[in-house]
Amino acid sequence: MPRQPKIDLINIATYLTPAVTLLTELNDAFGPPFVQPIANTIQGLMKMVQTVKRSKNECSHLVENIPEILYTIIDLHLKSETVGSLPPAMLDNIGTFMETLHKVYKYLEAQQDGNMIKHVHLFRNNELKSLLKDCHAGLDQAVEVFRITETHTIFNSIGEAKMKASLMHQELLKLIQTLSDTTISSEASSVCKVVPFVNLILHKGICGLPKPVAVD
Repeated sequence: MPRQPKIDLINIATYLTPAVTLLTELNDAFGPPFVQPIANTIQGLMKMVQTVKRSKNECSHLVENIPEILYTIIDLHLKSETVGSLPPAMLDNIGTFMETLHKVYKYLEAQQDGNMIKHVHLFRNNELKSLLKDCHAGLDQAVEVFRITETHTIFNSIGEAKMKASLMHQELLKLIQTLSDTTISSEASSVCKVVPFVNLILHKGICGLPKPVAVD
């Protein structure tokens, strides 16, 4: 008997919606590469899975690990040495995952009932099988790279997913506030350094020139 997917298509949007919100907030705050395109693709996937008419079980298997991969990517950004910045090798992995998401989107698009005729020329049987194979290979690679395992997952229920998203949201807000405070402190320090220099100019002039004289 085929293994049942961990998350079915009906519930997948419930897991993905908080992740999209976090990705958008992360992008707005720090602008890391690939984050916004991934969020945009996930939004498209959420709409697409609601209208899948064929190969539903296969589609469920395709998307079942995507939520955990997304939360792992968000967590990596939050816990990096420089918030929102990751090593080049990890960025390459995230870029590859983004490309895989695009392939998953194409496969799900081919499973729409209304698109049967439209896709008959674009996706012949062998092409569709090849696309599905690429999707699985890319997702398996992402699971391995981001260390998503069967025995250790970020969450096991919708409730856990929402709780994890809430905690990440609070952590992100704290990081944004810390960055804001640091920026304000740095700007204030710069002003303090400039003010004495300006006062010196006003009192002694520049390079021996007489100081400015107020004009009535």
